[in-house]
Amino acid sequence: MYIRRLFQPSHLQRAWRAAFLKQNQCRHRGAPRWTHSGGGPYRAVIFDMSGVLIPSPGRVAAEWEVQNHIPSGTILKAFYSGGENGLWMKFMRGETTKEDFLREFGRLCSEISKTSVPVDSFFSVLTSKEVAKQFQVMTEAITRIREKGLKTAVLSNNFYLSNGKSFFPLDRKQFDVVVESCLEGVYEPDPRIYKLCLERLSLQPSEAIFLDDLEQNLKAAASLGLHTIKVNDPETAVKELETLLGFTLRTVIPNTCPVRETMEIPKDSLEKYLKDLLGTQTTGPLELLQFDHRLSSPTYYIRLADYQLLLRKKPPGTLLPPTCTVEREFRIMKALANAGVPVLKVLDLCEDPRVIGTPFYLMEYCPGLIYKDPSLPGLEANQRRAIYTAMNRVLCKIHSVDLDTAGLGDYGRQGDATKPVTRPCHTTPGPVHRPESSPARASKGASGYLSREGLSLPVREREQRLTQFMEYHVYPAEPEPQSPQAMAQS
Repeated sequence: MYIRRLFQPSHLQRAWRAAFLKQNQCRHRGAPRWTHSGGGPYRAVIFDMSGVLIPSPGRVAAEWEVQNHIPSGTILKAFYSGGENGLWMKFMRGETTKEDFLREFGRLCSEISKTSVPVDSFFSVLTSKEVAKQFQVMTEAITRIREKGLKTAVLSNNFYLSNGKSFFPLDRKQFDVVVESCLEGVYEPDPRIYKLCLERLSLQPSEAIFLDDLEQNLKAAASLGLHTIKVNDPETAVKELETLLGFTLRTVIPNTCPVRETMEIPKDSLEKYLKDLLGTQTTGPLELLQFDHRLSSPTYYIRLADYQLLLRKKPPGTLLPPTCTVEREFRIMKALANAGVPVLKVLDLCEDPRVIGTPFYLMEYCPGLIYKDPSLPGLEANQRRAIYTAMNRVLCKIHSVDLDTAGLGDYGRQGDATKPVTRPCHTTPGPVHRPESSPARASKGASGYLSREGLSLPVREREQRLTQFMEYHVYPAEPEPQSPQAMAQS
Protein backbone atom coordinates (compact mmCIF):
# COMPACT_ATOMS: atom_id res chain seq x y z
CA MET A 1 0.00 0.00 0.00
CA TYR A 2 1.32 3.42 -0.86
CA ILE A 3 0.53 5.09 2.45
CA ARG A 4 1.66 8.60 1.69
CA ARG A 5 -0.53 8.94 -1.42
CA LEU A 6 -3.55 6.98 -0.26
CA PHE A 7 -4.05 8.53 3.13
CA GLN A 8 -3.97 12.30 3.33
CA PRO A 9 -4.88 13.35 6.94
CA SER A 10 -2.18 15.40 8.64
CA HIS A 11 -1.89 13.06 11.62
CA LEU A 12 -1.10 10.19 9.25
CA GLN A 13 1.53 12.24 7.46
CA ARG A 14 3.25 12.82 10.79
CA ALA A 15 3.08 9.12 11.54
CA TRP A 16 4.44 8.28 8.11
CA ARG A 17 7.41 10.61 8.50
CA ALA A 18 8.19 9.27 11.96
CA ALA A 19 7.94 5.69 10.76
CA PHE A 20 10.11 6.42 7.74
CA LEU A 21 12.82 8.03 9.86
CA LYS A 22 12.74 5.21 12.37
CA GLN A 23 12.93 2.55 9.68
CA ASN A 24 15.89 4.21 7.99
CA GLN A 25 17.67 4.75 11.31
CA CYS A 26 17.32 1.06 12.06
CA ARG A 27 18.45 0.14 8.57
CA HIS A 28 21.62 2.20 8.73
CA ARG A 29 22.49 1.84 12.40
CA GLY A 30 26.06 0.64 12.72
CA ALA A 31 26.77 0.99 9.00
CA PRO A 32 30.05 2.74 8.23
CA ARG A 33 29.60 6.28 6.90
CA TRP A 34 32.20 7.51 4.42
CA THR A 35 33.18 11.14 4.87
CA HIS A 36 36.01 12.94 3.16
CA SER A 37 38.87 13.75 5.50
CA GLY A 38 41.50 14.77 2.98
CA GLY A 39 43.16 11.36 2.82
CA GLY A 40 41.00 9.76 0.13
CA PRO A 41 42.20 9.40 -3.47
CA TYR A 42 39.65 11.83 -4.95
CA ARG A 43 38.59 15.25 -3.71
CA ALA A 44 36.55 16.55 -6.65
CA VAL A 45 34.45 15.50 -9.63
CA ILE A 46 34.52 17.68 -12.75
CA PHE A 47 31.64 17.46 -15.24
CA ASP A 48 31.42 18.54 -18.84
CA MET A 49 27.99 20.09 -19.44
CA SER A 50 26.62 19.13 -22.88
CA GLY A 51 26.46 15.37 -23.33
CA VAL A 52 27.05 14.74 -19.62
CA LEU A 53 24.66 16.88 -17.58
CA ILE A 54 22.30 17.84 -20.43
CA PRO A 55 21.74 16.39 -23.93
CA SER A 56 24.60 16.98 -26.37
CA PRO A 57 24.20 19.33 -29.36
CA GLY A 58 24.89 16.39 -31.67
CA ARG A 59 22.04 14.33 -30.23
CA VAL A 60 19.64 17.28 -30.30
CA ALA A 61 20.68 18.03 -33.89
CA ALA A 62 20.03 14.45 -35.03
CA GLU A 63 16.46 14.51 -33.69
CA TRP A 64 15.83 18.02 -35.02
CA GLU A 65 17.02 17.05 -38.52
CA VAL A 66 14.57 14.15 -38.65
CA GLN A 67 11.67 16.33 -37.52
CA ASN A 68 12.52 19.09 -40.03
CA HIS A 69 13.44 16.85 -42.99
CA ILE A 70 17.05 18.06 -43.08
CA PRO A 71 19.70 15.64 -44.45
CA SER A 72 21.13 13.62 -41.58
CA GLY A 73 24.47 14.84 -40.24
CA THR A 74 24.22 18.37 -41.65
CA ILE A 75 24.56 20.17 -38.31
CA LEU A 76 27.39 17.91 -37.08
CA LYS A 77 29.39 18.42 -40.29
CA ALA A 78 28.99 22.19 -39.91
CA PHE A 79 30.16 21.97 -36.27
CA TYR A 80 33.50 20.44 -37.29
CA SER A 81 33.97 22.39 -40.51
CA GLY A 82 37.06 24.59 -40.42
CA GLY A 83 38.72 22.93 -37.44
CA GLU A 84 40.05 25.29 -34.78
CA ASN A 85 39.20 28.33 -36.90
CA GLY A 86 35.70 27.09 -37.77
CA LEU A 87 32.50 28.96 -36.93
CA TRP A 88 31.54 26.65 -34.05
CA MET A 89 34.96 26.87 -32.38
CA LYS A 90 35.03 30.66 -32.66
CA PHE A 91 31.56 30.70 -31.10
CA MET A 92 32.84 28.49 -28.26
CA ARG A 93 35.74 30.88 -27.61
CA GLY A 94 33.38 33.86 -27.39
CA GLU A 95 34.89 35.48 -30.50
CA THR A 96 31.56 35.99 -32.29
CA THR A 97 28.03 36.99 -31.29
CA LYS A 98 25.06 34.69 -31.48
CA GLU A 99 23.54 36.71 -34.33
CA ASP A 100 26.71 36.64 -36.45
CA PHE A 101 27.20 32.95 -35.73
CA LEU A 102 23.66 31.99 -36.77
CA ARG A 103 23.88 33.98 -40.01
CA GLU A 104 27.14 32.35 -41.10
CA PHE A 105 26.24 28.94 -39.67
CA GLY A 106 22.95 28.92 -41.58
CA ARG A 107 24.79 29.67 -44.83
CA LEU A 108 27.29 26.87 -44.13
CA CYS A 109 24.56 24.31 -43.32
CA SER A 110 22.68 25.21 -46.51
CA GLU A 111 25.85 24.68 -48.56
CA ILE A 112 26.43 21.27 -46.95
CA SER A 113 22.83 20.05 -47.34
CA LYS A 114 22.04 21.79 -50.67
CA THR A 115 18.82 23.04 -49.10
CA SER A 116 17.66 25.85 -46.83
CA VAL A 117 18.33 25.07 -43.16
CA PRO A 118 16.45 27.09 -40.48
CA VAL A 119 19.28 27.14 -37.93
CA ASP A 120 17.37 29.67 -35.79
CA SER A 121 14.85 26.89 -35.11
CA PHE A 122 17.61 24.44 -34.18
CA PHE A 123 19.25 26.91 -31.82
CA SER A 124 15.90 27.63 -30.13
CA VAL A 125 15.37 23.91 -29.52
CA LEU A 126 18.95 23.42 -28.32
CA THR A 127 18.63 26.15 -25.68
CA SER A 128 14.99 25.52 -24.69
CA LYS A 129 14.12 24.63 -21.09
CA GLU A 130 12.42 21.44 -22.25
CA VAL A 131 15.59 20.09 -23.91
CA ALA A 132 18.38 21.70 -21.88
CA LYS A 133 17.28 20.02 -18.69
CA GLN A 134 19.74 18.37 -16.31
CA PHE A 135 19.54 14.58 -16.22
CA GLN A 136 17.93 13.48 -12.95
CA VAL A 137 20.53 10.77 -12.35
CA MET A 138 23.27 13.42 -12.55
CA THR A 139 21.40 15.76 -10.21
CA GLU A 140 21.21 12.99 -7.62
CA ALA A 141 24.88 12.11 -8.12
CA ILE A 142 26.01 15.71 -7.59
CA THR A 143 23.92 15.94 -4.43
CA ARG A 144 25.47 12.75 -3.00
CA ILE A 145 29.00 13.83 -3.95
CA ARG A 146 28.63 17.14 -2.13
CA GLU A 147 27.06 15.44 0.89
CA LYS A 148 30.23 13.37 1.17
CA GLY A 149 32.37 16.50 1.32
CA LEU A 150 33.83 16.40 -2.19
CA LYS A 151 33.94 19.40 -4.51
CA THR A 152 32.10 19.57 -7.83
CA ALA A 153 32.87 21.61 -10.93
CA VAL A 154 31.71 22.20 -14.50
CA LEU A 155 34.29 22.50 -17.28
CA SER A 156 32.62 22.97 -20.63
CA ASN A 157 32.86 24.45 -24.09
CA ASN A 158 30.07 27.03 -24.12
CA PHE A 159 28.73 30.11 -25.93
CA TYR A 160 27.10 33.47 -25.33
CA LEU A 161 23.39 34.17 -25.76
CA SER A 162 21.90 37.38 -27.19
CA ASN A 163 21.69 38.94 -23.72
CA GLY A 164 25.45 38.72 -23.31
CA LYS A 165 25.27 35.93 -20.74
CA SER A 166 26.60 32.44 -21.27
CA PHE A 167 24.23 29.56 -21.93
CA PHE A 168 24.12 27.82 -18.55
CA PRO A 169 20.74 26.15 -17.82
CA LEU A 170 21.97 24.62 -14.54
CA ASP A 171 21.82 25.68 -10.91
CA ARG A 172 25.26 27.17 -10.22
CA LYS A 173 24.85 26.43 -6.51
CA GLN A 174 25.53 22.77 -7.32
CA PHE A 175 29.15 23.55 -8.18
CA ASP A 176 32.18 25.00 -6.43
CA VAL A 177 33.79 26.03 -9.72
CA VAL A 178 32.40 26.73 -13.20
CA VAL A 179 34.81 27.13 -16.13
CA GLU A 180 33.30 28.07 -19.52
CA SER A 181 35.26 28.37 -22.75
CA CYS A 182 33.48 31.51 -23.98
CA LEU A 183 34.43 33.37 -20.79
CA GLU A 184 38.03 32.15 -20.73
CA GLY A 185 38.84 32.43 -24.44
CA VAL A 186 40.19 28.87 -24.46
CA TYR A 187 38.31 25.65 -25.15
CA GLU A 188 38.65 21.88 -24.80
CA PRO A 189 40.85 19.99 -25.54
CA ASP A 190 43.39 22.76 -24.90
CA PRO A 191 45.32 21.67 -21.74
CA ARG A 192 45.15 25.21 -20.38
CA ILE A 193 41.44 24.99 -19.62
CA TYR A 194 41.89 21.84 -17.50
CA LYS A 195 44.78 23.42 -15.61
CA LEU A 196 42.64 26.51 -14.99
CA CYS A 197 39.83 24.41 -13.49
CA LEU A 198 42.24 22.49 -11.23
CA GLU A 199 43.86 25.74 -10.11
CA ARG A 200 40.48 27.17 -9.05
CA LEU A 201 39.70 23.94 -7.21
CA SER A 202 43.15 24.08 -5.55
CA LEU A 203 43.75 20.43 -6.48
CA GLN A 204 46.30 18.25 -8.20
CA PRO A 205 45.17 16.33 -11.34
CA SER A 206 45.33 12.98 -9.49
CA GLU A 207 42.75 14.25 -6.99
CA ALA A 208 39.96 14.78 -9.54
CA ILE A 209 37.71 12.72 -11.81
CA PHE A 210 36.62 14.22 -15.14
CA LEU A 211 33.50 13.14 -17.09
CA ASP A 212 33.08 13.98 -20.79
CA ASP A 213 31.38 12.48 -23.83
CA LEU A 214 34.13 13.30 -26.37
CA GLU A 215 37.23 11.16 -26.75
CA GLN A 216 39.62 14.00 -27.63
CA ASN A 217 38.68 15.91 -24.47
CA LEU A 218 39.20 12.84 -22.30
CA LYS A 219 42.63 12.15 -23.82
CA ALA A 220 43.75 15.71 -23.11
CA ALA A 221 42.56 15.51 -19.49
CA ALA A 222 44.14 12.08 -18.95
CA SER A 223 47.48 13.32 -20.28
CA LEU A 224 47.56 15.79 -17.37
CA GLY A 225 46.87 13.06 -14.82
CA LEU A 226 43.11 13.35 -14.29
CA HIS A 227 41.11 10.15 -14.00
CA THR A 228 38.51 10.17 -16.79
CA ILE A 229 35.14 8.57 -17.49
CA LYS A 230 33.66 8.37 -20.99
CA VAL A 231 29.94 9.22 -20.87
CA ASN A 232 27.97 7.25 -23.44
CA ASP A 233 24.87 7.41 -21.30
CA PRO A 234 24.53 9.11 -17.88
CA GLU A 235 23.24 6.03 -16.04
CA THR A 236 26.24 3.88 -16.95
CA ALA A 237 28.65 6.73 -16.23
CA VAL A 238 27.22 7.21 -12.74
CA LYS A 239 27.67 3.50 -12.02
CA GLU A 240 31.34 3.77 -13.01
CA LEU A 241 31.70 6.89 -10.88
CA GLU A 242 30.19 5.02 -7.92
CA THR A 243 32.85 2.32 -8.31
CA LEU A 244 35.64 4.88 -8.20
CA LEU A 245 34.25 6.86 -5.27
CA GLY A 246 33.13 3.86 -3.22
CA PHE A 247 29.61 5.06 -2.35
CA THR A 248 26.20 5.12 -4.01
CA LEU A 249 25.17 8.17 -6.00
CA ARG A 250 21.58 7.25 -6.81
CA THR A 251 18.36 7.39 -4.86
CA VAL A 252 17.46 3.87 -3.75
CA ILE A 253 13.91 2.80 -4.65
CA PRO A 254 12.72 0.57 -1.77
CA ASN A 255 11.69 -3.01 -2.48
CA THR A 256 13.23 -3.08 -5.96
CA CYS A 257 15.98 -5.13 -7.56
CA PRO A 258 17.58 -5.40 -11.00
CA VAL A 259 15.21 -6.94 -13.52
CA ARG A 260 15.46 -10.73 -13.35
CA GLU A 261 16.67 -12.41 -16.53
CA THR A 262 13.38 -14.23 -17.09
CA MET A 263 11.42 -10.99 -16.64
CA GLU A 264 13.40 -8.68 -18.93
CA ILE A 265 11.44 -6.45 -21.29
CA PRO A 266 12.70 -4.64 -24.43
CA LYS A 267 13.81 -1.17 -23.31
CA ASP A 268 14.14 0.39 -26.77
CA SER A 269 10.54 -0.17 -27.81
CA LEU A 270 9.31 0.75 -24.32
CA GLU A 271 11.30 4.00 -24.39
CA LYS A 272 9.84 4.92 -27.79
CA TYR A 273 6.32 4.23 -26.50
CA LEU A 274 6.93 6.34 -23.37
CA LYS A 275 8.32 9.26 -25.35
CA ASP A 276 5.27 9.20 -27.62
CA LEU A 277 3.01 9.07 -24.57
CA LEU A 278 4.80 11.65 -22.40
CA GLY A 279 5.98 14.04 -25.10
CA THR A 280 8.70 14.30 -27.71
CA GLN A 281 10.87 16.51 -25.48
CA THR A 282 11.38 13.72 -22.94
CA THR A 283 15.14 13.20 -22.72
CA GLY A 284 17.60 11.13 -20.72
CA PRO A 285 18.24 7.42 -20.20
CA LEU A 286 15.49 5.00 -19.20
CA GLU A 287 16.04 3.36 -15.81
CA LEU A 288 14.20 0.08 -15.22
CA LEU A 289 13.94 -1.87 -11.95
CA GLN A 290 11.69 -4.70 -10.81
CA PHE A 291 9.78 -4.87 -7.54
CA ASP A 292 10.83 -7.91 -5.52
CA HIS A 293 7.45 -8.82 -4.00
CA ARG A 294 6.94 -11.78 -6.37
CA LEU A 295 3.55 -10.38 -7.35
CA SER A 296 1.37 -12.34 -9.76
CA SER A 297 1.67 -9.53 -12.31
CA PRO A 298 5.31 -8.44 -12.75
CA THR A 299 5.67 -4.84 -11.60
CA TYR A 300 8.46 -2.48 -12.68
CA TYR A 301 9.75 0.91 -11.62
CA ILE A 302 10.56 3.26 -14.50
CA ARG A 303 12.40 6.57 -14.49
CA LEU A 304 12.66 8.61 -17.68
CA ALA A 305 13.77 12.24 -17.38
CA ASP A 306 11.64 13.72 -14.58
CA TYR A 307 8.97 11.00 -14.80
CA GLN A 308 8.73 8.18 -12.25
CA LEU A 309 6.27 5.47 -13.24
CA LEU A 310 5.03 1.99 -12.37
CA LEU A 311 4.41 -0.62 -15.04
CA ARG A 312 2.32 -3.74 -14.45
CA LYS A 313 2.23 -6.40 -17.13
CA LYS A 314 0.90 -9.86 -17.73
CA PRO A 315 3.44 -12.56 -16.90
CA PRO A 316 4.93 -14.50 -19.81
CA GLY A 317 3.51 -17.84 -20.88
CA THR A 318 0.02 -19.27 -21.23
CA LEU A 319 -2.42 -18.20 -18.51
CA LEU A 320 -5.95 -19.14 -17.57
CA PRO A 321 -8.49 -16.47 -18.63
CA PRO A 322 -9.20 -15.01 -15.16
CA THR A 323 -5.52 -14.79 -14.21
CA CYS A 324 -3.52 -11.56 -14.06
CA THR A 325 -5.86 -9.46 -16.18
CA VAL A 326 -4.08 -6.12 -16.20
CA GLU A 327 -6.85 -4.75 -18.40
CA ARG A 328 -9.27 -5.44 -15.55
CA GLU A 329 -6.94 -3.81 -13.00
CA PHE A 330 -6.61 -0.70 -15.16
CA ARG A 331 -10.36 -0.34 -15.54
CA ILE A 332 -10.99 -0.76 -11.81
CA MET A 333 -8.21 1.63 -10.77
CA LYS A 334 -9.43 4.29 -13.17
CA ALA A 335 -13.04 3.89 -12.01
CA LEU A 336 -12.07 4.10 -8.33
CA ALA A 337 -10.03 7.25 -8.95
CA ASN A 338 -12.98 8.88 -10.73
CA ALA A 339 -15.19 7.92 -7.77
CA GLY A 340 -12.91 9.74 -5.30
CA VAL A 341 -11.02 6.75 -3.90
CA PRO A 342 -7.36 7.68 -3.29
CA VAL A 343 -5.45 5.33 -5.59
CA LEU A 344 -2.38 5.80 -7.76
CA LYS A 345 -3.11 7.75 -10.94
CA VAL A 346 -3.29 5.42 -13.95
CA LEU A 347 -1.93 6.88 -17.18
CA ASP A 348 -2.42 4.45 -20.03
CA LEU A 349 -3.31 0.88 -20.97
CA CYS A 350 -1.28 -0.63 -23.82
CA GLU A 351 -2.67 -3.80 -25.37
CA ASP A 352 -0.21 -3.85 -28.28
CA PRO A 353 2.09 -6.88 -27.74
CA ARG A 354 4.69 -5.36 -30.07
CA VAL A 355 5.81 -2.91 -27.36
CA ILE A 356 7.01 -5.31 -24.62
CA GLY A 357 5.42 -8.62 -25.59
CA THR A 358 2.29 -8.53 -23.40
CA PRO A 359 -0.40 -5.99 -22.44
CA PHE A 360 0.53 -3.61 -19.62
CA TYR A 361 -0.61 -0.43 -17.96
CA LEU A 362 1.18 2.55 -16.44
CA MET A 363 0.67 4.41 -13.17
CA GLU A 364 2.42 7.32 -11.50
CA TYR A 365 4.97 6.20 -8.90
CA CYS A 366 4.40 7.51 -5.38
CA PRO A 367 7.19 7.15 -2.79
CA GLY A 368 6.07 5.60 0.46
CA LEU A 369 6.42 2.71 2.88
CA ILE A 370 5.05 -0.72 2.06
CA TYR A 371 3.89 -2.64 5.13
CA LYS A 372 3.77 -6.41 4.70
CA ASP A 373 2.95 -7.26 8.35
CA PRO A 374 -0.50 -5.89 9.34
CA SER A 375 0.57 -5.66 13.00
CA LEU A 376 3.05 -2.89 11.96
CA PRO A 377 5.95 -4.01 14.17
CA GLY A 378 8.41 -1.33 15.16
CA LEU A 379 5.90 1.52 15.15
CA GLU A 380 4.59 3.39 18.16
CA ALA A 381 0.97 2.88 19.20
CA ASN A 382 -0.08 6.33 17.98
CA GLN A 383 1.57 5.68 14.60
CA ARG A 384 -0.26 2.37 14.19
CA ARG A 385 -3.51 4.01 15.25
CA ALA A 386 -3.15 6.74 12.63
CA ILE A 387 -2.46 4.20 9.89
CA TYR A 388 -5.35 1.92 10.89
CA THR A 389 -7.70 4.89 11.02
CA ALA A 390 -6.69 6.00 7.54
CA MET A 391 -7.04 2.44 6.25
CA ASN A 392 -10.56 2.25 7.64
CA ARG A 393 -11.42 5.57 6.03
CA VAL A 394 -10.22 4.39 2.62
CA LEU A 395 -12.04 1.07 2.99
CA CYS A 396 -15.22 3.01 3.66
CA LYS A 397 -14.63 5.08 0.53
CA ILE A 398 -14.19 1.88 -1.49
CA HIS A 399 -17.39 0.32 -0.13
CA SER A 400 -19.31 3.55 -0.73
CA VAL A 401 -18.63 3.46 -4.48
CA ASP A 402 -21.77 2.97 -6.57
CA LEU A 403 -20.61 0.22 -8.92
CA ASP A 404 -23.13 0.99 -11.65
CA THR A 405 -22.29 4.70 -11.62
CA ALA A 406 -18.58 3.86 -11.67
CA GLY A 407 -19.09 1.60 -14.67
CA LEU A 408 -18.20 -1.58 -12.78
CA GLY A 409 -21.68 -3.06 -12.40
CA ASP A 410 -20.93 -5.83 -14.89
CA TYR A 411 -17.98 -7.17 -12.88
CA GLY A 412 -18.43 -10.36 -10.87
CA ARG A 413 -21.61 -12.35 -10.37
CA GLN A 414 -24.70 -10.17 -10.26
CA GLY A 415 -25.51 -9.03 -6.74
CA ASP A 416 -22.37 -10.37 -5.07
CA ALA A 417 -20.70 -6.99 -4.84
CA THR A 418 -23.67 -5.42 -3.05
CA LYS A 419 -24.46 -8.23 -0.61
CA PRO A 420 -23.99 -7.28 3.05
CA VAL A 421 -20.94 -8.73 4.76
CA THR A 422 -22.03 -11.62 6.99
CA ARG A 423 -18.80 -12.01 8.98
CA PRO A 424 -18.98 -9.73 12.01
CA CYS A 425 -16.20 -8.45 14.21
CA HIS A 426 -18.54 -8.61 17.23
CA THR A 427 -21.01 -11.51 17.52
CA THR A 428 -24.39 -11.34 19.14
CA PRO A 429 -25.89 -14.56 20.56
CA GLY A 430 -29.37 -15.35 19.30
CA PRO A 431 -31.57 -18.05 17.86
CA VAL A 432 -29.69 -20.00 15.24
CA HIS A 433 -31.12 -22.00 12.38
CA ARG A 434 -28.79 -24.70 11.09
CA PRO A 435 -29.99 -26.20 7.83
CA GLU A 436 -28.09 -29.30 6.80
CA SER A 437 -26.50 -27.63 3.82
CA SER A 438 -24.95 -24.82 5.90
CA PRO A 439 -24.71 -25.54 9.64
CA ALA A 440 -22.79 -22.33 10.28
CA ARG A 441 -25.24 -19.90 8.65
CA ALA A 442 -27.39 -17.87 11.02
CA SER A 443 -31.14 -17.49 10.53
CA LYS A 444 -32.75 -14.37 9.11
CA GLY A 445 -33.87 -13.59 12.64
CA ALA A 446 -30.23 -12.97 13.56
CA SER A 447 -30.12 -10.03 11.08
CA GLY A 448 -27.54 -11.68 8.83
CA TYR A 449 -24.95 -12.17 11.61
CA LEU A 450 -23.14 -15.40 12.37
CA SER A 451 -23.29 -16.99 15.78
CA ARG A 452 -20.02 -18.12 17.32
CA GLU A 453 -21.70 -21.38 18.33
CA GLY A 454 -22.35 -22.16 14.66
CA LEU A 455 -18.65 -21.99 13.75
CA SER A 456 -16.10 -24.77 13.85
CA LEU A 457 -13.44 -24.65 16.59
CA PRO A 458 -10.56 -23.51 14.31
CA VAL A 459 -12.75 -20.75 12.86
CA ARG A 460 -13.85 -19.63 16.34
CA GLU A 461 -10.19 -19.42 17.43
CA ARG A 462 -9.28 -17.30 14.41
CA GLU A 463 -12.32 -15.11 14.96
CA GLN A 464 -11.30 -14.58 18.58
CA ARG A 465 -7.78 -13.56 17.57
CA LEU A 466 -9.17 -11.15 14.99
CA THR A 467 -11.53 -9.64 17.55
CA GLN A 468 -8.68 -9.11 20.02
CA PHE A 469 -6.56 -7.53 17.28
CA MET A 470 -9.35 -5.13 16.31
CA GLU A 471 -10.08 -4.19 19.92
CA TYR A 472 -6.42 -3.44 20.65
CA HIS A 473 -5.34 -1.73 17.44
CA VAL A 474 -8.38 -0.44 15.57
CA TYR A 475 -11.31 0.42 17.82
CA PRO A 476 -9.36 2.89 20.03
CA ALA A 477 -8.83 5.02 16.94
CA GLU A 478 -12.58 5.35 16.33
CA PRO A 479 -14.23 6.80 19.46
CA GLU A 480 -17.64 6.98 17.83
CA PRO A 481 -19.03 4.43 15.36
CA GLN A 482 -19.83 5.97 11.99
CA SER A 483 -21.64 4.70 8.95
CA PRO A 484 -19.52 3.94 5.88
CA GLN A 485 -21.06 6.91 4.08
CA ALA A 486 -20.19 9.27 6.94
CA MET A 487 -16.61 8.02 7.16
CA ALA A 488 -16.15 8.25 3.40
CA GLN A 489 -17.20 11.89 3.48
CA SER A 490 -15.00 12.81 6.46
